Amino acid sequence: MAKKNAKIIKYKKPRNLNVGIVLFAVIFVYLVVSVVMYLSRAQIHVYEVTEGALASYSDYTALILREEAVSYSESAGYISFYVRDGRRVGVDDLVYTIDETGTTLEELSQDTGESSLSSEDLQSLKTELVRYVISYDSMSFSDVYDMKNGIQSSLLEYLNAGALEELASMQEGASSAFAWSYAQASGVVSQVLDGLEGLTAEQVSEDSFDASAHPQMLVSSGQAVENGAAVYKTVTSEDWQLVFPITEEDIARFGDAASLNFTFRGTHLSTTGDFSMFTGADGRTYGMLALDRYMVQFVDDRYVDIQIETENVRGLKIPVSSVVYKSFYTVPRSYLTEGGELLVETVDAEGNSAVVTVTPVTVSGDEEYCYLDAAQYQAGQTVILQDSNERYTLGATSELTGVYNINRGYAVFRRVEILEESNEYYIVSTSGSSLSVYDHIVLDGSAVSENDIIYY
Repeated sequence: MAKKNAKIIKYKKPRNLNVGIVLFAVIFVYLVVSVVMYLSRAQIHVYEVTEGALASYSDYTALILREEAVSYSESAGYISFYVRDGRRVGVDDLVYTIDETGTTLEELSQDTGESSLSSEDLQSLKTELVRYVISYDSMSFSDVYDMKNGIQSSLLEYLNAGALEELASMQEGASSAFAWSYAQASGVVSQVLDGLEGLTAEQVSEDSFDASAHPQMLVSSGQAVENGAAVYKTVTSEDWQLVFPITEEDIARFGDAASLNFTFRGTHLSTTGDFSMFTGADGRTYGMLALDRYMVQFVDDRYVDIQIETENVRGLKIPVSSVVYKSFYTVPRSYLTEGGELLVETVDAEGNSAVVTVTPVTVSGDEEYCYLDAAQYQAGQTVILQDSNERYTLGATSELTGVYNINRGYAVFRRVEILEESNEYYIVSTSGSSLSVYDHIVLDGSAVSENDIIYY
């Protein structure tokens, strides 16, 4: 038998190409390249133009005038107030008592305990303390004493009903004199005195604004007072005035205004006051703002810092960082045609000249020049005066203010006319600028150049 051929040839299987893996690899590479290109490309942030307003303010220290009557002690001794500072009283309401020796007051304080206070009174005292803690300012430590006196007056006021009966019974057998003082007029009580009570506008002078010459004096419970000493004042009207010195510049800015908007510095309180001017005792001109509310909030103050709104400008609001400056050739406006265009002479590469009609950039309020983009024209080109052989040669340049508009996907310079500015924003004219509400502009104008394609 013939011997079998033992040689075996292995058959190689054809390699099958996995289309899914190839597609996945291509997509993966594309994503990696896209991410790298995105991360390496400068990030352009976009701002949408909106309408807005900016107000400019002037700061003043104002003197407060109001209808106020000072009450004087009719005897000497230790005073105890039964009306809290800043609280309104009616005629014949008990305001304070004076104990000649102070023993009656001491006995009263020993006999009065926590049980005399209702839960509502205790809650009110806690509320006052919490409000003070929240608004505490370490730079105004004197407020601690004001708070102490306020709590003391409030405590006496809450104890008023029971204390009056006890004081009356104690007075019958007391050997020391005990004086009762009642309000002679209705109004708001203030225990802060400065000697300027009753001052009128005609008496105002430069010296009236010297706070160091008119220090405030606080009369508080437990304090010894002399016979005939001023102990408190009553503000009898809600009408009050803020008086402040003004300059010729101020008169030009708001001298014709019937009312002015202003803010009390250090607060969020803004209001409007009727404005007028008058001549003081020293011959100087002063401004006056008349108010009929918020008197109680400032009943203990004689001087207050205010910010008067001198101008409120409305327009388009854009960030300061968006603004860029671009060079333009200046052309006398006399070269404009009746249609508001310029006739510019151009020369092609073969030396052939032609006259083209160009619409220049015009600036409202500029009666002397119009402008041609320096990037599109060359120094030495001429502009022809219509119906004349007179020519103007491009050469002098000027910078115009603008932003880069990217509505079409690439950066286009748009001139803006700035009306008002702050640290972060400009207000630009709606009519004198080449922008509209909802236009998209580059947030950082220095990050792009004109005609750059913008991805965002």
